[in-house]
Amino acid sequence: MPTQIVNISLPNELVKKIDDAAKSRYASRSEYIRQAVVSRLRAQDIDAWSSLAAGADELRDKAGRAGYTTDKDFARAVKEVRQSTSKKR
Repeated sequence: MPTQIVNISLPNELVKKIDDAAKSRYASRSEYIRQAVVSRLRAQDIDAWSSLAAGADELRDKAGRAGYTTDKDFARAVKEVRQSTSKKR
């Protein structure tokens, strides 16, 4: 994979902690930071999917309680919301 050099400024204290952690894992500073960034991005992706799944579950539950059980019910509800939203503008 092609790489790109990125310059960032960090407090000296943080650099020392990064270097110590990297050394304990037999990694370079760059490799340690790269792994940390990748881990954080993966965690965000997981968080985003978890939030989306939770939202979908909540929406399904609310729709069921409101009597929306079929795709046609859902399409009708979306149409109604869109119409009421456009009238407010």
